[in-house]
Amino acid sequence: MDYSFLEGLVIGAIIFSFLFVFIMWILVRRLAAKLFGNWMNTKLSKEVNKSLEIQRPVIKGKISEEMFPITYGKLGNLSDLRFIGNPVDYVAFEGLSDPGRKVDIKFIEVKTGASKLNKSEERIKDAVQDKRISWDEIYL
Repeated sequence: MDYSFLEGLVIGAIIFSFLFVFIMWILVRRLAAKLFGNWMNTKLSKEVNKSLEIQRPVIKGKISEEMFPITYGKLGNLSDLRFIGNPVDYVAFEGLSDPGRKVDIKFIEVKTGASKLNKSEERIKDAVQDKRISWDEIYL
Protein backbone atom coordinates (compact mmCIF):
# COMPACT_ATOMS: atom_id res chain seq x y z
CA MET A 1 0.00 0.00 0.00
CA ASP A 2 1.22 3.47 -0.86
CA TYR A 3 1.37 5.74 2.18
CA SER A 4 2.47 8.84 0.31
CA PHE A 5 -1.11 9.52 -0.78
CA LEU A 6 -2.41 9.03 2.77
CA GLU A 7 0.45 11.07 4.23
CA GLY A 8 -0.30 13.87 1.77
CA LEU A 9 -3.97 13.69 2.67
CA VAL A 10 -3.23 13.85 6.42
CA ILE A 11 -0.75 16.71 5.97
CA GLY A 12 -3.27 18.53 3.78
CA ALA A 13 -5.99 18.01 6.41
CA ILE A 14 -3.68 19.29 9.17
CA ILE A 15 -2.71 22.37 7.13
CA PHE A 16 -6.36 22.98 6.26
CA SER A 17 -7.28 22.65 9.95
CA PHE A 18 -4.58 25.13 11.00
CA LEU A 19 -5.66 27.59 8.29
CA PHE A 20 -9.31 27.18 9.29
CA VAL A 21 -8.52 27.76 12.98
CA PHE A 22 -6.30 30.75 12.13
CA ILE A 23 -8.97 32.36 9.92
CA MET A 24 -11.67 31.70 12.53
CA TRP A 25 -9.41 33.20 15.23
CA ILE A 26 -8.98 36.38 13.15
CA LEU A 27 -12.72 36.61 12.46
CA VAL A 28 -13.62 36.06 16.12
CA ARG A 29 -11.11 38.71 17.22
CA ARG A 30 -12.56 41.20 14.74
CA LEU A 31 -16.11 40.40 15.79
CA ALA A 32 -15.19 40.63 19.49
CA ALA A 33 -13.42 43.97 18.92
CA LYS A 34 -16.45 45.30 17.04
CA LEU A 35 -18.89 44.10 19.71
CA PHE A 36 -16.69 45.45 22.51
CA GLY A 37 -16.33 48.77 20.68
CA ASN A 38 -20.10 49.07 20.25
CA TRP A 39 -20.66 48.13 23.90
CA MET A 40 -18.01 50.57 25.06
CA ASN A 41 -19.42 53.42 22.93
CA THR A 42 -22.90 52.77 24.32
CA LYS A 43 -21.63 52.59 27.89
CA LEU A 44 -19.41 55.63 27.42
CA SER A 45 -22.29 57.59 25.90
CA LYS A 46 -24.52 56.72 28.86
CA GLU A 47 -21.81 57.70 31.36
CA VAL A 48 -21.15 61.01 29.58
CA ASN A 49 -24.87 61.82 29.54
CA LYS A 50 -25.17 60.88 33.21
CA SER A 51 -22.20 63.10 34.07
CA LEU A 52 -23.68 66.01 32.10
CA GLU A 53 -27.03 65.62 33.86
CA ILE A 54 -25.24 65.89 37.21
CA GLN A 55 -23.04 68.84 36.14
CA ARG A 56 -25.73 71.01 34.53
CA PRO A 57 -27.46 72.04 37.79
CA VAL A 58 -24.09 72.67 39.46
CA ILE A 59 -22.91 74.90 36.62
CA LYS A 60 -26.28 76.65 36.49
CA GLY A 61 -26.07 77.28 40.24
CA LYS A 62 -22.55 78.71 40.00
CA ILE A 63 -23.55 81.02 37.16
CA SER A 64 -26.65 82.09 39.09
CA GLU A 65 -24.51 82.89 42.13
CA GLU A 66 -22.22 85.10 40.05
CA MET A 67 -25.09 86.83 38.22
CA PHE A 68 -27.23 87.20 41.34
CA PRO A 69 -26.39 90.86 42.14
CA ILE A 70 -27.24 91.98 38.62
CA THR A 71 -30.47 90.01 38.27
CA TYR A 72 -31.84 90.34 41.81
CA GLY A 73 -31.81 94.14 41.95
CA LYS A 74 -32.92 94.52 45.60
CA LEU A 75 -29.50 94.79 47.21
CA GLY A 76 -29.02 98.52 47.12
CA ASN A 77 -25.52 99.65 46.18
CA LEU A 78 -23.64 96.81 44.48
CA SER A 79 -20.29 98.29 45.53
CA ASP A 80 -21.16 97.22 49.10
CA LEU A 81 -21.38 93.58 48.03
CA ARG A 82 -18.41 91.16 48.10
CA PHE A 83 -18.44 87.74 46.48
CA ILE A 84 -16.75 85.08 48.59
CA GLY A 85 -18.15 81.88 47.08
CA ASN A 86 -17.28 79.52 49.90
CA PRO A 87 -18.55 78.90 52.59
CA VAL A 88 -21.10 81.67 51.87
CA ASP A 89 -21.67 83.34 48.54
CA TYR A 90 -21.70 87.02 49.48
CA VAL A 91 -21.07 89.38 52.34
CA ALA A 92 -22.92 92.68 52.04
CA PHE A 93 -21.50 95.69 53.86
CA GLU A 94 -24.64 97.78 53.55
CA GLY A 95 -23.87 101.47 53.89
CA LEU A 96 -20.11 101.12 53.35
CA SER A 97 -20.20 103.28 50.22
CA ASP A 98 -22.02 106.06 52.13
CA PRO A 99 -19.52 107.62 54.61
CA GLY A 100 -22.23 109.11 56.83
CA ARG A 101 -24.14 105.88 57.39
CA LYS A 102 -23.67 103.00 59.82
CA VAL A 103 -22.57 99.76 58.21
CA ASP A 104 -24.77 96.69 58.47
CA ILE A 105 -23.17 93.36 57.64
CA LYS A 106 -25.25 90.68 55.96
CA PHE A 107 -24.28 87.16 54.88
CA ILE A 108 -26.01 86.08 51.67
CA GLU A 109 -26.26 82.50 50.39
CA VAL A 110 -27.76 82.06 46.91
CA LYS A 111 -29.65 78.85 46.14
CA THR A 112 -31.32 77.69 42.93
CA GLY A 113 -34.07 75.16 42.39
CA ALA A 114 -34.69 72.85 45.33
CA SER A 115 -31.16 73.05 46.73
CA LYS A 116 -30.75 73.39 50.50
CA LEU A 117 -28.06 74.71 52.81
CA ASN A 118 -25.23 72.26 53.42
CA LYS A 119 -23.97 71.55 56.95
CA SER A 120 -21.27 74.25 56.86
CA GLU A 121 -23.74 76.84 55.64
CA GLU A 122 -26.22 75.80 58.36
CA ARG A 123 -23.51 76.19 61.01
CA ILE A 124 -22.59 79.67 59.76
CA LYS A 125 -26.28 80.66 59.69
CA ASP A 126 -26.63 79.45 63.30
CA ALA A 127 -23.52 81.41 64.37
CA VAL A 128 -24.88 84.60 62.80
CA GLN A 129 -28.35 84.13 64.27
CA ASP A 130 -26.89 83.39 67.73
CA LYS A 131 -24.66 86.48 67.39
CA ARG A 132 -21.47 84.44 67.82
CA ILE A 133 -19.49 86.95 65.77
CA SER A 134 -16.35 88.76 66.84
CA TRP A 135 -13.72 91.16 65.50
CA ASP A 136 -9.95 90.59 65.56
CA GLU A 137 -7.17 92.90 64.49
CA ILE A 138 -3.78 91.44 63.64
CA TYR A 139 -0.73 93.65 63.18
CA LEU A 140 2.41 92.33 61.55
